[in-house]
Order: sequence, then C-alpha cells, then structure tokens
Amino acid sequence: MKILIILLIFLISVNSQLTPLTPETTLSTSIVNPIFINTPIATTGTYCIKINYDIYIKAQSGISIIYASTNGVGFNIQQKSQTNNNYLYNLNSILYQEFGSYIQELKFTTNDNNNHTYQLITTCSDLIINNLVVTRATKPFCIANTYYYYISVIGIEPIFPSQIATEDSLAYITITNDPVHNYLLQISSLVVQNLTQDIIVFLKFTNDRLFSINLESYFSQFNEQDLATNHIDTFFPPNLLSPGIYFTEFSYLCGPVFQSIVNTNIMRPYQLIQSNIIPDRFTFPIKGKKGNMTYIAMIGNGNTNFINGDGFLINYFNISTNIKTINIPKLPPFFTLYSIVTLPINPIPVFVVTINSSEPYQFNDFNYLYFDSIIRGWPYGFYSGNNNNYTTKVSFVQLLEYSTTNKYSFGINSNQISISFPPLTFVNSTSPPKLLSYKFTRVSSQKYLLNLSIESVNGIKNIKLAGQINIYIDTLVSGTIYNGTFELITAHYDFKYFSINDLYGYTSTYNPGDVISLDPLVIFQLPPELNYKLNISNFQNNNLKFLKNNLSLDEDSYNIVYVNSIDIPKDIPMSFVLLDLISSPVERDSTDVDKMFYRNPFIYNESAGIFECKFILPKNNMFGNIQYMIQYGTYFGFYGNDLLSELFVENTELDNQGPIFSFIEKIGNGSIISTTGTIGWKFNITDDLNGFESGYIKVMGSIDSSTYHFNFTIHDVIGNKFNCQHQILINITQPCISQEFRIINVLLFDTNKIASRFNLFTPTLLTASIINPFINFLEEGIDITIIPFTCRTLQVIEDIKPTLLSFTTSTTTIDVGATNRTISFDFSFGFGTPTIIKLDQLPIIYITSLFNGLVECKSKLLSNINTNIFYSCATELPLGFGYPNVLMFSIYGIVNNGGYYYGYTSDDIQKVPLSNYYINTTFTMNQPVIKSTDRYYSDDNGELVIYGRGFSNVSRVDFVYSDSSLTPNSANLIIIYGSSSIGVRGIKNTKNPFYIKVLTTEGLKSNEFTVIPIYFNNNIIPTESPTTTPTITPIPTITPIPTNPPQKCLGNPECGGKNQGYCSPTGCICYSPWIGTTCTSQIIIVPQPSINTTKPDIEIPTDNNDQSSETNSEESQKMIFKSLISLVSLRELDFNNEEVNNYKFDQWIYTPINEFKNQYFTTISNTNITTTLEWFNQSTSIQFANQNLTMNPSSIKYTIEITKYQFKNSLNQLQLVMAASLTTNSNDICSLNQFGNTSTGDDSNYLKIQIENHSLYGRFIKRAIIDNTVKSISNVLLDSSLNVIDSSSSSLQSFIGITIPYYRNSITIDPDFSVLIDSKPASDEDGSVCTKNNSGLTTAQLAGIIVGSIAFAAIIVISVIYVIVKRNKQKKFIAAVNQKMTEMNNK
Repeated sequence: MKILIILLIFLISVNSQLTPLTPETTLSTSIVNPIFINTPIATTGTYCIKINYDIYIKAQSGISIIYASTNGVGFNIQQKSQTNNNYLYNLNSILYQEFGSYIQELKFTTNDNNNHTYQLITTCSDLIINNLVVTRATKPFCIANTYYYYISVIGIEPIFPSQIATEDSLAYITITNDPVHNYLLQISSLVVQNLTQDIIVFLKFTNDRLFSINLESYFSQFNEQDLATNHIDTFFPPNLLSPGIYFTEFSYLCGPVFQSIVNTNIMRPYQLIQSNIIPDRFTFPIKGKKGNMTYIAMIGNGNTNFINGDGFLINYFNISTNIKTINIPKLPPFFTLYSIVTLPINPIPVFVVTINSSEPYQFNDFNYLYFDSIIRGWPYGFYSGNNNNYTTKVSFVQLLEYSTTNKYSFGINSNQISISFPPLTFVNSTSPPKLLSYKFTRVSSQKYLLNLSIESVNGIKNIKLAGQINIYIDTLVSGTIYNGTFELITAHYDFKYFSINDLYGYTSTYNPGDVISLDPLVIFQLPPELNYKLNISNFQNNNLKFLKNNLSLDEDSYNIVYVNSIDIPKDIPMSFVLLDLISSPVERDSTDVDKMFYRNPFIYNESAGIFECKFILPKNNMFGNIQYMIQYGTYFGFYGNDLLSELFVENTELDNQGPIFSFIEKIGNGSIISTTGTIGWKFNITDDLNGFESGYIKVMGSIDSSTYHFNFTIHDVIGNKFNCQHQILINITQPCISQEFRIINVLLFDTNKIASRFNLFTPTLLTASIINPFINFLEEGIDITIIPFTCRTLQVIEDIKPTLLSFTTSTTTIDVGATNRTISFDFSFGFGTPTIIKLDQLPIIYITSLFNGLVECKSKLLSNINTNIFYSCATELPLGFGYPNVLMFSIYGIVNNGGYYYGYTSDDIQKVPLSNYYINTTFTMNQPVIKSTDRYYSDDNGELVIYGRGFSNVSRVDFVYSDSSLTPNSANLIIIYGSSSIGVRGIKNTKNPFYIKVLTTEGLKSNEFTVIPIYFNNNIIPTESPTTTPTITPIPTITPIPTNPPQKCLGNPECGGKNQGYCSPTGCICYSPWIGTTCTSQIIIVPQPSINTTKPDIEIPTDNNDQSSETNSEESQKMIFKSLISLVSLRELDFNNEEVNNYKFDQWIYTPINEFKNQYFTTISNTNITTTLEWFNQSTSIQFANQNLTMNPSSIKYTIEITKYQFKNSLNQLQLVMAASLTTNSNDICSLNQFGNTSTGDDSNYLKIQIENHSLYGRFIKRAIIDNTVKSISNVLLDSSLNVIDSSSSSLQSFIGITIPYYRNSITIDPDFSVLIDSKPASDEDGSVCTKNNSGLTTAQLAGIIVGSIAFAAIIVISVIYVIVKRNKQKKFIAAVNQKMTEMNNK
C-alpha cells in the first residue's frame, strides 16, 4: 500500500524503517544494506533509482519459511538463497520511485502456520536548496579541452546528490570525496572565455529552480602579454582554399588540416574551430616553445569558423571547403548460406558460416562475433576467389546445449548481419555461478591477490572486474571449472565489483555489501584501506613536494614526489598519474588508450616515515604547469592544481608530432613486367626534435591481397634520426597478374614513442588527420600510396583450388597450463603445375577456441617439389587457451600466381586422411609459469613482485644478469602470497635486462622470464641546486680504437646503382637489404637452423630456388648450399706470434635458454669459456662495446666470454680460432675468397666466401670488452700458419684468428655473420677460381671455405651487453630524504 506522508512523520520514524508488526518469536530479521532515504542521482531528476534490499532472516531450529510476500505496489520479493535455518530474500522495486514515502508490509509464512509481518518505510525525496551556498572555487586548470574548478557547496538537503545539473549542457558537476571542495565543475573549452570577464554557471534543480555562481575566467590567471597577438596559418593541402578545388579524403576520417603558428605564452587551449559538418573542436599543440607555438586541427566540409580560444586579441575568420568523404565499405548484398555440421569431436558440433560477395574487398577489417568478438582482416575467413568476387567461410565450435548468446554476427562496425540457429539441446540448469568464499591478500603497494572459491553447475567461462577486465581460466589454481578456486590479480584502481559468467551466459555480480554466505553470515567487503577517504587537506601545507621543480626538459626528467602527512594511513594505496601531453596522449592518439595513464605507485618509506613515488616526465614536453592526479583506493582522487603543489616546466621545446614523410618517390610505377621486376617506394622521414626510431609499413595487392610487411628501425635507414631515407621493394616475377600495390598501414615512432599513423580505414580514430605521416602529400592525394603495374600474359593461371594433401599436428592433446605450450604443424598442398603458387605469400593457421578468440600461426616454406609444396609452423598458445574445450584449426592465405586465394576450414581439414583438425586441452595446476612482474627501476632496492601461477610450493627463484656472469643467482627471500604471486628480494641494481626462473619443491621449473628495468637516474639534484642532465655511463674505453681507412667506391654501376647504395667518403653505403663493398649482395631470409646439442656449431642449408628463372638454369636451381660455422681452438701466442699453447675444443655442456638462444660451456686449463648462440629472425639493434650495431635478419650471433687465463708471459696474447665452410653439391662451380675493411662506419673487418651466387659474409668487430674496458683487437687470416685444404677452383679454406692482448680477468668478443645472395656470380669476379666438370659424375664434390676466428661475425653473431653496476646508495638517499622532509615541514 502506497501512502504519502509528510516529511515530519518520516523523520520521527527514521530509526525504525523496518518494524515488526508481529512478535519476533521464531524469526530474527534485518536488512543487509539499510539505506532508506533516496534522492535522484542528478538534481533535475524527478524520481529515484530502483530500490534493491537484501533481507537476512535467521529462523529458530525446526522453523522454516515456506512463503514470502509484499503488498507494496511495484515491489517484488523472492528468495535468493538458504543455508540451514538462514535465509536471504531480495526486495526490489519494479518501477522507478516518484517523490514521496512508501509504506509496505512484508509477510513471511513459516511451517508452523504463523505469519510474520513487518512494516518497511522508504522515501524518495526531492532536494531542498533553501540554504544552498557556494562558498569558494579554486583557480581553474585545463586538461584536454576542458576547464576544471573545485567548488565548495553547502546547504543541499537531505543528501548531497552525485551530480549537479547545469543550465548549460557544456558544464558538468560531479561529487568528490573531499569534505570541503566537495564538487568538481567541468566546463567545456567550447565555452569561450576571455581575460577580464567572469563566467556565470547556473545550477539547475527540479521545477525550474536555478542557482547562479560566478567564476573567474580561466584566462584571468594570465597577463595580457601572455595572449597571442598574431598567427601564421598554413593549410594542407596548400591549394585547399583555391576556387573550384575539391579535396578527397586521404583515407577514412583523414581530411585536410589547418596549422597555425602563434606567439602565445598559454599552452592550451588556443583556437576554436566550428564547422557545420563535424563537431566543434580546438586546435591541438604539436610543436614549439613558449612564445612560438604551432597548433593543428582537422578541417571539415563546408563552412568553418576560427575563433581564438582566449576570445581577446585575434579576430575570428572563416573559410569554405569542398571535401569528398571516404566512407567505410558497407556490407554488400550477400547471398547468405549457413549450416550446422556435426563433426565427431566427442561429438562437438561445428558452426560453419559461408558468405558470398560480388562486391570488392577494400582491405577493411571484419568483426566476427561469436561469444567473443574477433576483429580480423585478410586472410582470416577468405575461402576462395579474389578481391572482386570472393567467398568467406569460417567455422566455430558450437556448444551442445542452448546458450543465451548462441548467435553469430559478421560485419563492419555497426553494419552487421546476424545469424541465429536453434539449440541442439536445452541447458539443464539456469542457476548462475555462486561465490562460496573470498579472500584479499595485499601483494604490493598497488595490487591485491583476490582468492575466489566458486561453484557453477554449467562451468565457469570467465570473470570480469568492474565490467571491463576479462579474467580467463588461466586463473584457476585448484579444482575444476564447476567447483574450483580462482586467483585474480587486481590493482586498487581497477576493483569496484566483479561478475562471474558461466559457459551458457548466466551471470552473478558481486558488489561490496552483497551477502556471500548465510551460515555464518558473510558479506562481501573490500579491504578497509580501499574504502578510506582522504581529503585534499592531506596534501596541502607543504605535505606534497617534488624533489625537482622548475624543470628543463631537453631530456627525460627523473623526479620523486613526496607526501608527508600523519593523517594518511601508511597502508593506503596511492598512485601518481601524469596528465601532460606526452605521458597521456589520448587527445592526439587514442589507439593504445589502455596503456595510457600509467599509475606510478607511492611506496611508504618506513625509515623516513613518508610516501615517495618515482616518476619520469618525458622530454620535449609542454611548458608551464604539468597537470597530474593523485589516485587512491578505489576513488578517482584529486587533480594537481592550486590546492596542491604545482609541477612546473620552465624550459622546453615541444615535439608532439610523430615522424612524417618529407619526400616520396615511386619505384617502378606503371611497370610492364615481362620476366621480373621491382616496385616500391623510396622516402625521406623527418622528425625535428625527438628523431625517428622505428617504423612499419604494410602493402597489399588490389586483386589477390598479397601482403608484404616492412619493419625497419633507425639502424636500417640512411642518414640520421632527424632526416633519414629508406626504401621498401617488392620483387615481381612471371607468371603474375596486373594489379595495384597499395600502402594500407603506416606506423612511425619517434624516440619519445610518439606515433604517426595511417590506416586506409580507421573507424575509431577521430584524430587520423592530425597524425597522418602523409601530411605533406595531401595535394597528391591517395595516389601517392598506389603503384600499378602490368604483367604480360605468358601463362594463364586458372582458378583451381589446391588440394590439401596432409595436415598433422605435433600432438593430439596439449597442456595449456604447462611451461611449454608450443604446438607445431606440418601441411602440404598439391597443385596442377609447378608455377601456380605464389611462394612469398605464406599461409596462416588459425587456432580457434570456444571463448578465447583465436591464435595465429604463421607458416614457413619447407620445400617446393614439382607440383607439391610443404609448409610448417609453430606457435606458443596463451596460458589456459581454450581449456576445457577443444581447439580447432583452419588455414587461410594461400595465393596463386593467377590472383586467386584460398582457405580451408576445419570441415575441409577433417576430410584429409590421417589429419588432426582439432586437439584436446588439459590444464596442469602445479606447473609454475611466470606471466609478469611489477615495474623494476634500475636503482630499485632489490625487491620484485612476480605474477603467474603454480607458485604455492616455490623453493627457489634464480636470476641471471646480462651484464655479468651468466651463472644463476638465487633470491635471498621468497614471500609466497598464493599460487599466483610471490615476492623476492636480493636483486642487484642494474639497467640491463635480467632473467628470472622459478623452481618448486617438486623439482618443477618455470619458463625463463625477461625483466627489462626502467632506467632511473637516482643522482637527482634537488631544485635548489643547479640541475644536471642524466646520462648513461658508457663502458670505459682505452684509446685509440681503430677506425677503417676510406675505401674506394667499387662496382659497375658504382655501389650497385642509385637504388642499391651510394658513394660516401668512407666507401659504399648500401640501402637495406643490400650489403657488401659494392652493394650487390642481398641477405637471404632462411628458416632457423637446427640446434647442435653437443657443440656450438651451426649449419645453415640454403637452396637456389630464390633466384629467377632468367638467371638460373634448371640444373643450378637444384644446387644446395651449406654453411658451417664452428669454434676450433684457443691459442696462446708469444710476442713473435709463435704458438705457445693450443687448446682444441672437444667437449661442451649444452643449455637451452629460449627459442632463439642456446648456451655452451667448456673449460680448458682452468679457464671457463661460455659461448651463447642467438638467432635473429628480424632486423634488431644491439649495442656492444659502446658501439651500436644492427643484426640482420636470419643471422646468428656468438657471444663468447672467457674468464681469467694463466699466461706464461705478460707479453703473450690469446687467439680464438673459428672455422667456417660453404659447400655445394655442384661439380661445375666458381668460388671466391675476400677479406678486408668494411665501409659502413662500423670499423670492422669483413670476410666473404662465395660459391656461385651464394656467400657467407662475416663481420669482425675490431674491439672487445677486456677487463671491463673497451679495447682494440685485431682479426687476421691464418691460411699461412694453419693446415688448409689445397686451394683449387672447387675448394677454398681459410682460418681467421681474433687476437686479444694480455688481460687479467675476463674478455668478451662479438662478431656476426650473414648468408647472402649475389647479383653477380663468382665467375664474374676478379680472383675467382673455377672448374668445368667433364667427368659426368653425379656425386657431390665438396667446395668449401673454412674460416676460423676468436669472435666470428657472419651469420652467427656473438653479443653480450656489458653494464657497469652502480653502487647502492639507498641508505644515504633515505637520510637525505629525512633531512629534506624535515626542512619542508619547518618552512
């Protein structure tokens, strides 16, 4: 019954809202969450939110409740759970509550035929503002395009609302946790302010009640001379405003831009742009310094007005443009055919969807939604056809029973088609999962381990934190998905509530205050420190200070913020968040928004009695006040403004723009391909301040979607990081088809990790225009990214789908809880003719799970024999992937030379004899696996928290430091927080990567996990003293280090021609991938060679199939080349270079490190020799002996460390001898041996041994790390002193010795090697040795070159990074902090 009661009566009964109307003889009743006064969420609301109460009832023994009811109109009551004589009922309102009070009677009928009646009074109250006063407002500050004011509001009754509405839709007010400044007013920068006029904001309440408050303008805190007086404007493209010009978007949402140089002393905002097409927005700062800033913004179609942000000195102007937009491709008219095919997977039905399209594919991504969203572009799902007419076909595992989410959808963004299918059987239980118990354990200053025991009839699918973070089955630490224990790692800022989802879509959500157990009564609560509310006053009165202020940002600024307040409990989790343009670039680039807003943890220093937090403010940043936020508990926290200490930047020059193209040249544009050809792009990249660091470009074919990925770094380009040149090339051979190659994606990073991005279709990136690397080429338009070519038809390749001949997996069951979760595949296809397949397009195997999306396995070509082709691939599955369901496989990305592509679903694979089209999954619980660690700074105190699973019985944690001995070190102390987290101590200060491994009492070993410390310069001089720029200390160097003399530029044409290299004063400088003294050799990309487990020898086989038919005969294409590299001996030489001792390497101890790195150990004459072989499958930058080097793809690196050696005489020296050979199975060959100085600036020797058009290329660095110092070494040929095979036209042999001077403790050397393909065969080179085979024999004759050296540098690379270990200054540092904080508090 609903009765309206006056407020006075309500206040009289406020303490007895749930009142028994009958004696409580056998029942005891209470409300778990007793909040009876409700108000609207916002001040303009006319009703309250729906009421939801949990009612706990305890009955006497023998008494049970058999029925419950309410007479409240619009209310419902039902039982949630029962344990013995304990009951939990839920009372909720079906409708929103209007203003007024509500009385209802609740009746509980027991088994003794008694009715127990209770009266419940609830109230929905409008807000009373008779005494409303706004007492103060802080100085405003600006973040992004919003002004912020902290205001103090009093006099609202009966409860302060969460939100206060305003008359202006551009203003928004939310409640804070501070008792004084209890609201935060946010005003959009679209509300134009000026220097002198205050602004008026009207607070809005129901019944048209308004309350006005006056606020100072944001610009009132500046002086008139700070405002802009003039601006220089530039439009891209330059002819945008010319009459009759129509501009077509460069890509989706990538239109023309406006750039303005302004003489302002105010960082932001600057200029408001109003358009009749796109939303109003402000120009965005990209570069400049105080008094000379450059801003940028996108221009929309039609009329655009420009209004100065300060509304003062510069008059507004307007323009009119004609822009043609590029729309995201829509789903074309489809003929949709779908079917459910049941395959015998125990049995698991497979849902197969086939969609035919006659509309062109335009390189966009598709969204496949089936339980979880999968966003994929080419080649996933492309089953047959070409881009003009294609079929997509995908297969998924279908649940046996009905699911609330059993629906499949496919499409682009919101443009979807959906397919529903009938259930096979109905699920037996609709009961949601049930939480049995929970426990929080603090593991670090920010993170907690949450242990959940869960029961679920249908089985657990996943757990979600705060509705956003998905936690999967890899968190299961004991039991099963039906009754098991899960451990979640969560940070204080992520946790507000969680939900548990079962396999069939049923969910249970738990908020603080919810009942978990009835007997005993357990209510879910957060740890007390997460609910503690801090005040802004806790950080005032010099309680918050920065060690450095008034900063100069020519380099990264290393700083510490201190909080010294006795009112803050020391267990409160707090974080410091930088909100400057560079640290939080969400305005410029929201692509990786999840990685933004890094929360630097506050650590409580017990010795100093204060909180301290390290942070790094990036270089070349904004000037003026740097905005930041203090976040604590589960609350948002407080912004840094005039309430808190300011962090101020005095000197800086902003670089907020990623690298851009300044010059582009098409190579082979419009070519006509008769036999072979090359097309591509040559481009210059500029980045004025930060400098270019790395890039990625993706190119695709317009007809066959053939895809080429180009990754490159500063070490691959010509020039310096501020202005450099690079080119990307694609080789085309007959047979081929005429089509266009288009640049689809570009990603360029500078050294500050600021990116420029181009995507043909970027539906979610609204800033595509201002981060476009092609900004200088908008006038040329999208055509700059397109190169057409024509293939003369020599052979017509028909649309005939290859036959899948075989498909096998390395296992039929995989343990996705193990350390080794690698699965490998071998598969083959049959074709009608040998030339039908496009060999540079490698298919991808997709591993599909029911709920975890899919994993890609990119294949490599094994062999191409006649009409059959063989592939393999291997990949590591994510922890827990797919468990407990099966994993299914499909293949996509086969492309033929006729322009057609093909794929194979699980249904196709299962038809292949002896194939494995699925595998089962298991999940080991006790296997330790390291997933991640907390951030570790280079000067940290040796403590580290490790996250993973299987840690319950850890007995040891080993560390291996890359900057010292490779012998493992054990942790001093291990704290086991649970199965998912441990804490260790005893790690040394290091700025170089180190490796950790966990061992358990059962003898189980974890994976080796690499920790990359964040460099932090702890020699910070406070603001009061002159500041210094932090630098990384190099290894000491003994001068002089030799440099190579200038080399003559060789070759015809010189340096391979303009597309392959250029002549410099030091000799030929080659464009990647060309290499050598004449830039006529190319690096061969080969599969990773097999591992020799007995000695550090490496054998790399290659064939001649990568050469065009124009240059190779059929016989030469059958040639097989083998490169062999090995360590031979260690020799001691006297001062006359006469041999004193010679130690042969016979026995080695082999230890695998990871997939690409292996280690070998041996001892001779009490000297330890450790050799590490590392394979590089892509171009990688390394540093050795203070020298930056680039490792080529398909190269192997030897790292050789030699400990103390007992010389017979201090004038003696050591010489490490290595051997290398290159052999072929041909009887009719030419060979060539070259040794000399490189011309690329790396001051090394090179060795090149060549047979026909294949070479083994070695680079021997003329420096080593000797006794922790960089010193020079020499590399010599040893043919005259060692036994060599008789030289002939079919056989060459050389030894190379790396000679090292006398040392005391240790040496480290670092050569590298690469296998090359040469444009000119050895027979065309001077000094080659040739033979003509007239015997007719078919047996292979050895033709080799053996190279020996101390440190071998050809395809094998030896790399050790040496780092000087700093002294531990923690005690002195703490003392300094104590003194500093005492000074702060005395001020």
